[in-house]
Amino acid sequence: MAYSANASADHEVTDLFLTPAEADLTGGYTRTVAEGTLTQLGVCVPLNPMNIPSVPVDKHYATAKQEIGVPYKGHLTQQGWVLPNEADASALMKQVTRRLPQCRYHGSTSDPVDRTKKISRTSTAQAYQPDGFGWHGHQIEQLSNVNGERASVSTILVVQRGPIILALDYINYTTETPEHALRAYNLGILRKILNRAA
Repeated sequence: MAYSANASADHEVTDLFLTPAEADLTGGYTRTVAEGTLTQLGVCVPLNPMNIPSVPVDKHYATAKQEIGVPYKGHLTQQGWVLPNEADASALMKQVTRRLPQCRYHGSTSDPVDRTKKISRTSTAQAYQPDGFGWHGHQIEQLSNVNGERASVSTILVVQRGPIILALDYINYTTETPEHALRAYNLGILRKILNRAA
């Protein structure tokens, strides 16, 4: 199925994406990857970031990917795929589910760029229960520390509704706020995207 056949649905997906102001990330940077480009759905950041658990997806189904970031504050990644039908999307989500064990870990490693830095990460994965807008799938929570100091708190959603799959990731770099508050904040930002799909 050619990408152009899904053009209307693709546009509707990118209409869900937040602007920097809506994501509370005004004043940073925005990067966009063109539609029909992505060939992999990266599920999470593993302990070894050189070996991302991912699922191959035909690039013709990929919408644009957008990243918004403000240094030392936060980074939002928004991307989607519009499959030919719900059954195909569900089959893709089953492949995502098979990668989830790689998203459950607690461990330490050395920074591949700077060996003096010790990175410790904790990652958990749970079901994202069907919400009021019909989205369902997986929620992954990740915590990263560098030399014993918290570096980031991340929330990832890989969710499906009908033939559409979204992969959303908010990385929060705030260091003073308690972890549980950051997790609630991250999820609140990501739910803004899902709640736009009335």
